[in-house]
Amino acid sequence: MRFGVVGTNFVSDFFMSGVKEVPEIEVTGVCSGRKENAIRFAEKYNIENVFDNYLEMIDSGKIDAIYLAVPNQLHYEMTIECMKRKIPTLTEKPFATNYREAKEMIEYSRKMNTYLHDGLIPLYTENLQVVKEAINSIGKLRRCVFTFGKYSSRYDAYLRGENPTTFRRDLSNGSMMDLGIYCLGDAVALFGKPKSIIATGLILDTGVDGLGTCLLQYDGFEVTIQHSKITDTQVVSEIQGEEGIIQIDLLSRVLNVWLTPRNKSTGGTLKAKEGEKTLISKPSLEGFTYQLKDFVENVKANRIESEVFPHQLTLDIMEVLTECRRQMGVIYPADERE
Repeated sequence: MRFGVVGTNFVSDFFMSGVKEVPEIEVTGVCSGRKENAIRFAEKYNIENVFDNYLEMIDSGKIDAIYLAVPNQLHYEMTIECMKRKIPTLTEKPFATNYREAKEMIEYSRKMNTYLHDGLIPLYTENLQVVKEAINSIGKLRRCVFTFGKYSSRYDAYLRGENPTTFRRDLSNGSMMDLGIYCLGDAVALFGKPKSIIATGLILDTGVDGLGTCLLQYDGFEVTIQHSKITDTQVVSEIQGEEGIIQIDLLSRVLNVWLTPRNKSTGGTLKAKEGEKTLISKPSLEGFTYQLKDFVENVKANRIESEVFPHQLTLDIMEVLTECRRQMGVIYPADERE
């Protein structure tokens, strides 16, 4: 399967690392907002073709699928154009700016009978399935605290007044869209849509959130999401049940998962002793590898959506994300677009 890459930021380097682990994929084309960046990227990874733009790349006949690693506000427009041309598409997270855009993108996928893939990495990992299995071992759920905070490498530039892309409202950026989406995506994948939502955020003078907190209420338990682009954290995410706890160290990858039963040891594949913190996760592959394997499998099977991460789950995540932003008061130009 010949892939074209749109965008040459660091996330595209992660994509190329994943490609190395999937022999069915060859990257045959690249383009970027600045052609000189695409040329350097092509030289770095020995990619044969450099294009002026993604439409030229699609129409060249030299790619079979496309990876969109572009600013968030472009996901909708570019994905729709790829669907119109029946090009299987991997759209980087967050899938869209809002629920309305996501719904239209998925409707186009169905209309054109073309595969469309949400690039939220942790939802394809084996260890998220390990977490799902472990939930059955901790009794009645009562509380979950999912946290992801990282002091952005571009925050100092923001403080100097340089307006870096990370904190630009016109690009649909901010903490929730960049890091909070991992917390939110994992939560909705594990527990479904909440009954109610309360969301607050610290809004920067550019109109985007620097950090925020969301409270998701379910029947009998609650999920607290804490996200930040302007502070670091060393807090481990936790799922608390009446009979034990599950801990996860990195929600964007779900690398390590620990289970601590409270009253009795577990059996089966988990094998955790009473009162002992036990590592139950499987060795993790390169971040993109799981979803790229899934991408190839689904395209070969002529599906339009992943069986692991179906379109309805994308819509559920985007619906909750859009409501959280609304309550925080983070409104993007894309939200006001007809």
